[in-house]
Amino acid sequence: MLRNSLCTIAVTSILAGCATKPVEIDNTPLHATAVIERQVVNNGIKGFFPTESTEQNFVRSNMRRDESMFKGTGTFSGYLIGKKSGTKISRIDRNLLWQLDTEKQEYTECPLKGCAETAKRAPPKQNDAEQPPKAQHESGCTMTIANTSFTVKSTGQKKTINGFDTDEYQVAWVVKLRDNTARNSTSTMNMDIWTTPVNRSMRDALDMEESYARAYAGAVANTVKQQILPSDAAKLISAYMASSLKQADLKAFLDAGRQMEKIKGYPISTHLEWNMAGNACAAKETKKESSSQEPIPSSTSGLVSSLTGMFVKKKTDDAMKEAEGEPILSFTVEVKSLKLDQLHDSIFTVPKDYKLVSRQ
Repeated sequence: MLRNSLCTIAVTSILAGCATKPVEIDNTPLHATAVIERQVVNNGIKGFFPTESTEQNFVRSNMRRDESMFKGTGTFSGYLIGKKSGTKISRIDRNLLWQLDTEKQEYTECPLKGCAETAKRAPPKQNDAEQPPKAQHESGCTMTIANTSFTVKSTGQKKTINGFDTDEYQVAWVVKLRDNTARNSTSTMNMDIWTTPVNRSMRDALDMEESYARAYAGAVANTVKQQILPSDAAKLISAYMASSLKQADLKAFLDAGRQMEKIKGYPISTHLEWNMAGNACAAKETKKESSSQEPIPSSTSGLVSSLTGMFVKKKTDDAMKEAEGEPILSFTVEVKSLKLDQLHDSIFTVPKDYKLVSRQ
């Protein structure tokens, strides 16, 4: 009986071994690769639609892999956005872009400049209640920049962030705005920036990223110049102020010039808070229409949509009341990793078991 039991165990072990997929050894060559990881925490415009994102970049002079994760961190943004992730591989040497669906193990192949249907697809239409708040201003009124001031101060404070030894700088960026009736507003942006001296590995990684950017600019037109502000923060501020400033003034509003050169080292953590005060282009107060004037839905779907809109509006109004006294925008960017590492070539190729679903 003992003999039979041993045989049973042996057979079971063999079958289990056959069922387990052997781990494949990566024999592709190792080459120097810049590894950059950043995390962004966006508290939203007046707390509306807060989000968090993480991006990992693996970069060589003629190829890169970008892995991103994006999620809503508020009750409403978490419900609507949930958690999304994406991976894309850009190959300048082959003039190709691969977009990977890691969950379905599928991929799309496109020219380096991007996928045609993605570029041409119209953005999804948002319900008014779902859109971030914009500056309330008088119709047809625009502001111009009267003057600006930009100060940078080293505080002497030090701390370790994500393994980097950092020094603190405080930045105050004040912009005076005036409308055509001489009413004034003041934009104030305060930034806490923690920087670290650039070591050899960091310098090599940054040089690699710059080398790729130069090569990509030669392969693809209309590349966007790096902005002083974190790009996502600049987009939110731009959207908020778009109807209040002319395009030239809006561009100048977001440009801090050469003042940032006073900050020594590489920014590891940047926290900014932005606010506006004053009455330039202030909207005239109007009486709110009563709920009885709302149109009556003519269908079940219309009723659901109406109730959802009312719920969202109430939540938005509640959030705006809670945000009174808070900055318009609070935004944090942190570098988790910045180094040069030896990585396998395989990370810049599509896995063999992935299925091609579209080629352009």
